Amino acid sequence: MLDPIDEIRKFHKEMNKLFEGFFSRPSVRLLKEDGKELMRKPLSKLMQPITDVSMKGNDIVARFDMPGMDKKDIILKITEDYIEVRAERKTSSSVKKKGIYQAMSSSKRYYRIIPFPTKVDCNSAKASYKNGVLEVKVKKNRSRKEKLKAVKVN
Repeated sequence: MLDPIDEIRKFHKEMNKLFEGFFSRPSVRLLKEDGKELMRKPLSKLMQPITDVSMKGNDIVARFDMPGMDKKDIILKITEDYIEVRAERKTSSSVKKKGIYQAMSSSKRYYRIIPFPTKVDCNSAKASYKNGVLEVKVKKNRSRKEKLKAVKVN
């Protein structure tokens, strides 16, 4: 006969294994270490932009769909191992007519870490934002000097 307590223990053990594997993934570990403020916000409020990463010759090109953002709202970090994109935009408005006051506010947040398939040269990174699409080009690395670079979005 099956012991219900034994079944609960097995279920508990399996759930622990599941969560240990989840939090050991590189993107989540980086989110916990470098983006501590993001972990305190509900994950449902964070949007992951649709992303396309391709290799063309000696270049790696990443495109992120981020409609509604201004380039000043985008923070882009590149290491030799990964690219991190973060953006936040808040808007608010209010209207007062005939004794009625109406206030509205909204916010959008994007966050994404993408590991590169190979080491890259951080100093070769170029980024542009046009029509809601962020495009980042970076060259594959030949040496291992660079560690981190913040990139200005044009």
